[in-house]
Amino acid sequence: MIDRHALRGAVLLASLGPLAAAGCSRHADVQQTAHAAPAADPAAAPPASSFDPLETFAPLALPDPVNAYRAGNGAPGPAYWQNRADYVIHASLDPDTDRLSGSEVITYTNNSPQGLASLWIQLDQNIYREDARSRYVRSGPNQRFFGGHTDGDVLESVEIGRQGRLAKADYLVSDTRMQIRLAQPLAPHGGRLEIHIRYHYTVPGAFGGRTGHIPTKNGEIFDVAQWYPRMAVYDDLRGWDTLPYLGTEFYLEYGDFDYSVTVPRDMLVAGSGELQNPREVLTALERKRLQQARTSDATVMIRPAEEVGDPRSRPAGKGTLTWHFRINQSRDA
Repeated sequence: MIDRHALRGAVLLASLGPLAAAGCSRHADVQQTAHAAPAADPAAAPPASSFDPLETFAPLALPDPVNAYRAGNGAPGPAYWQNRADYVIHASLDPDTDRLSGSEVITYTNNSPQGLASLWIQLDQNIYREDARSRYVRSGPNQRFFGGHTDGDVLESVEIGRQGRLAKADYLVSDTRMQIRLAQPLAPHGGRLEIHIRYHYTVPGAFGGRTGHIPTKNGEIFDVAQWYPRMAVYDDLRGWDTLPYLGTEFYLEYGDFDYSVTVPRDMLVAGSGELQNPREVLTALERKRLQQARTSDATVMIRPAEEVGDPRSRPAGKGTLTWHFRINQSRDA
């Protein structure tokens, strides 16, 4: 890009050049009788110039022009669109093996004006694989390096559902991304299909960063994040967002989440959204406290510290309990 001030200086210097030369010639006239200048050779070739007009008048790099999708300030325009991903997820956690197993159905809606020949899925747990790209990016002296590794997301099956029929998906996994190649493009302006995925992975230990599990005197605490395959974003600015996940933030579509998590009976689950089955997973006293918390400006403990480890603080019975949550218009759960 050309600096207009530098260009103005160049023009000014070019203008002063002849003046300086003219001034010198006036002084030279006084001494012409003593020192006569040699006559110029009219046949001599002019010196070669390095001036490049294409560089001097190169086009300016301006912001994207206003279009029907976005206004000049970036706000949505009259034809703005956004794709949508709705999730139904069933997961279970085995604290003895640190294994989370799940099955999900993603209902993906293509509101864009383009047909989509392929879809992209984020497999964030693959960041913990021994051959993950993040291990090379984050292994410098000033970078946090994962002190362990897992097998990442292990895909048991991937299927595409259209009009009630399931077909095995043609997919390719590269690092933390999965590309699904569709037999028929997903239609624009509201085309919809389902992605059925069965998977499992090992929850990383304390080395996991934002997700992992740690032992305490009252038992193991699992802090689980990025625990299901998630749709990548397709937008009007870049098309598919296929950047690999390197441990920083992420970009997701909005949608509704209906998910269930099955855990041992003595564990409690805190999840995004609204608990749908409190009568099945909480005691009568805990349900009373939960109702109180809905209208209280102060913090209400559903299970205070003094009740941790007390068998009466959990519903009677043996085995596991399934916690059911729902959250709408969210980008994550």
